[in-house]
Order: sequence, then C-alpha cells, then structure tokens
Amino acid sequence: MLCIHERTKNILEADDFFLLECLSCRLIFLQKKNEPNSDQNIYANYYKEETGERFGNITEFVVKVFRFWRALKIFLLNPKGKKILDIGSGRGWMLYFLKKYFKYNVAVGTQISENAYRFSRDKLGLEIYNKDLLDLELNSAKFDIITLWHVLEHVPAPEAYIQRISELLENDGLILIEVPNFNSWSRILSKKRWLAMDPAHHVTFFTPDSLGDLLEKYNFKIKKINTFSLEYSAFTSTQSLLNLMVGTNNYFFQWLQNGRINFKIIFHLLLFIVLFPGCFIFNSALYFSRKGEIINIIAEKNVR
Repeated sequence: MLCIHERTKNILEADDFFLLECLSCRLIFLQKKNEPNSDQNIYANYYKEETGERFGNITEFVVKVFRFWRALKIFLLNPKGKKILDIGSGRGWMLYFLKKYFKYNVAVGTQISENAYRFSRDKLGLEIYNKDLLDLELNSAKFDIITLWHVLEHVPAPEAYIQRISELLENDGLILIEVPNFNSWSRILSKKRWLAMDPAHHVTFFTPDSLGDLLEKYNFKIKKINTFSLEYSAFTSTQSLLNLMVGTNNYFFQWLQNGRINFKIIFHLLLFIVLFPGCFIFNSALYFSRKGEIINIIAEKNVR
C-alpha cells in the first residue's frame, strides 16, 4: 500500500502553512491553512506564452547552458541509452539537446504548463504530453532512463510516481532525481524563509535517507548520491541567507523573473554578490555530505 500518512507530527508552522512529517515514511508534507494545495492551475502562467521563458534574456541563456549540461551528464551516465522520459520537462531544451547532439531516438517529456508544453511541441518539435505522469498512457513504451529535475517536490503523491516510473523503465534502467534537501544547512538556519520552501508550488520535501528509502522500497539500487548542484546550490543558500538577513521572501529571485531596476533591488543585489562566493565554496565542501542544498540521486532498476 502507498503511504497515506495517518501518523504525522507538526515540525514547522508559518502564518499561511505548516509542515507535517510522516512517522512511517518520513516524508514531509506542506499543508496550506487557507487554500488547497497546488494543482495544475497555478502553473498556467509559470512560463511565458510563445517563448516558454520565465526570466530575462541573460538568465534564460544561463538556463539553456545548464540544460545542455544536463543532456551531457545523461549521455555520459549512459552512452548507449537512446530512450528517455523527462517528467516535468520545463521548456524542453534538455530533450532537444539530447536529440540534436547525442542521438537519442526517443525523447519524451511531460509538461502540465500549457505555455511550456506548446513551446516544446511547436517550437522545438518534441514529443511532449500535457498530462500528469499518473494520467499518461504510453502503451507498452519502455525507457532507458527517466529523469525528474525538481519535479517530485511539486507532487502530493511521490510514492505513486516512483511506482509508475518502475513500470516504465527497462530492466537495469536508470532514474535520476534532483530535489531540494530538507536537511540542508541553510534550511536549518533560515527555516520558513528557505528559498526552496516555496509554499505556492512545493508540497513534499525529502531528506537523502527518506528519498533513498522510497526508491529502495520499489527495488531501485542507489548508484550515486550527493547534495550539490552547480545550478542550484549556491543560489539557494545565498537567497535563503539574504531572506533571513533582510526579513523578506525571495525578493531577488522574484525580481529575476519579472522585475525592474529600483533602489531596493540594488541593495539586495549587492548583498547577494557579497554572500554568493562564500555559499558556493561552502556548498562545494559539502558535496558528499548530507547537508548540502540539493539531493542528487541516480538509481538503477534492480530486477529480482
């Protein structure tokens, strides 16, 4: 049976939400006080129309560079792989690069945001499905690798996802998951002001142990685990510490998405520049620890 979280304890409370930890599976769930948890509607404007973008031109270029890095990482992880499913495929750039430069024959994605879905399908020519994984019918399709880059924290039933992924993977196929680490040092310091708390979108939180246990429950063998992300770690720590220092929630990150230059953002930018190098060095030193910002897990489907 999937965990139904009957035995929980309250571990954190804010003005508009609280966190419950399941005493059985040890996953952590965010409950809003005054409105339902996240659903597909909140992602309607998550990406911009036509372009599929979220940020300005410079930041979007950096995003594309990191998506190419993801494609290269997957190729190096499994050079013989030719079939990939990317759950929550964003703008679709990773799949696009895998097809164009790394000769993937089958590059399938899911994307519930209508704008990003249309961009991926119409502009990049990808096989994208505008459905949740649990509602997706792929007949007898099987994949060499399935990826979830910052997706699992958005879903209220992560165990159902892992079970479904196990069904879609080839024997000895790989799953790659990246999620925020609830045990990270900046989360412990900043508490409810942690950047990755994001109560508007995130509903489930993981530790390295709880995510590893969930995968092993469905016969996945952990091949590699660390808590560092070149893309996210230093930024998450810096924004979280900035939140703690100035008493705001993610003002700089929100400005990157749709803001204009003003005196307040100049102050935040200067503080960000001062904090970022130290956060990068500290997170790099925590690469193999359990206290870094981001959990990276690579696991293999273990056929018994």
